[in-house]
Amino acid sequence: MPNNFVTGVKQASGDWRVAPLPQWTKGETASAENGGSSLTVPELGKHDNKALAYAFVEYIASGDGVQTRIDKGAFPATVKDLNSPAFQDAEFEYFGGQQANKIFAESAKNVPNGWSYLPYQVYANSIFNDTVGKAYVSGTPLAEGLKAWQDSSVKYGKEQGFTVK
Repeated sequence: MPNNFVTGVKQASGDWRVAPLPQWTKGETASAENGGSSLTVPELGKHDNKALAYAFVEYIASGDGVQTRIDKGAFPATVKDLNSPAFQDAEFEYFGGQQANKIFAESAKNVPNGWSYLPYQVYANSIFNDTVGKAYVSGTPLAEGLKAWQDSSVKYGKEQGFTVK
């Protein structure tokens, strides 16, 4: 996520800091995942292309490409890289020199068992910029943007027939 801020909201450099999510229940720390991907080799691919595709997947997922991705702003996909001093000690000029990865790494440890995306996560993501995103580019308070995102997401979920608590 830091790279999304650096490239998408350059003018806000230095204005923001990273913090753990608030505790909903005192003493109970919880977080959530926002991301993830998969790399596959299509079964119907041509034989020569499959070998090349597999070599790329191996490079990017477990070879030297892992560090290249991290250096370009990707979140580590391995615990080893997540816990490495090189990752955790990186300072972000965008976040006022903060070592934001320490907070991200701790947060990643606090995703509770059973956590999952919304069944309509694609919709919730699609309205993020129109709600929370306003706090990054205008005078809208972050709490207001988060509330608007929640309200719009809940409304949509109910309209789609989901029980939303």
